[in-house]
Amino acid sequence: MEEPLKKGLLTTGFSKLLMRVLFRPVFGWCGDKTTDVEHFKHIGVDNSSIAVAIRKSDADPAKGVVVLCHPFIKYGMSYFFRNKYHQWLAQAGYHVVGFNFKGFGSSTVEGVSFSKDVTSVALWVKREYPALPIHLLGISFGAFHGIHALAENKVNITSVIFDSVPASIRSFFGSGLLGVFMRCLSESRWSHVTGTKEIFGSLSILRDIPCLFLYGNKDKYISSNEIEKVRAICGASNVIVYSDCGHLEIRKNYPVEYVDVITKFFDKHGESKKSPQNLNI
Repeated sequence: MEEPLKKGLLTTGFSKLLMRVLFRPVFGWCGDKTTDVEHFKHIGVDNSSIAVAIRKSDADPAKGVVVLCHPFIKYGMSYFFRNKYHQWLAQAGYHVVGFNFKGFGSSTVEGVSFSKDVTSVALWVKREYPALPIHLLGISFGAFHGIHALAENKVNITSVIFDSVPASIRSFFGSGLLGVFMRCLSESRWSHVTGTKEIFGSLSILRDIPCLFLYGNKDKYISSNEIEKVRAICGASNVIVYSDCGHLEIRKNYPVEYVDVITKFFDKHGESKKSPQNLNI
């Protein structure tokens, strides 16, 4: 075996093992499957087997497809189903696609970059619904990797909304072993490959995609200075800060406005662009 290939395989194998150990608290949770969505498996671009679920639009024809990227909790995509995202988005006229990032639920770990899971699902949606606009709704951890997926320039989406996305892995994982490891990884030469670098280097792609950032003014995972930096890069009108909200609290504290803002944003940009840009495949 050639030496570079051998080293690459060893590095990948070690990284996969390390991910399973460090993320054990959230990896592999299996609960009752939501019954009002269709569940299936999809093989991703890095050969991970990704658990996917789809809820078809209540309207015919559908306005578009919304891909949901879940936060860093053991329930994975069930976070959205427990909180009825699939229902109100389907009622608004959208097909809704959720998935579990690698290691969550029954999704397998065959690579080291979570952003590739977003790419994999978006490519599947494009093949299944080539004529429909594709929108991305990412929350926290899911939004973080959604941004890096877009920056890889393999996924072009009609519009995106990012709720409570941290600017850096360093602030998100705390001071324990996992936090130390993730901070070191985000500052290493592997940060690009693993998708752990700060979001700021990836935000320039959003100048060409309609985007909306939602933050709580008491979110402990992002500073006011970092929010201002997002505004400077992506445009002040593309960032909304909600008062008296911590991390993941906007939906809870502003339930009616939250649904209204998201559906109107997708409606507006889906109408102006009936199909997404070509995917680089």
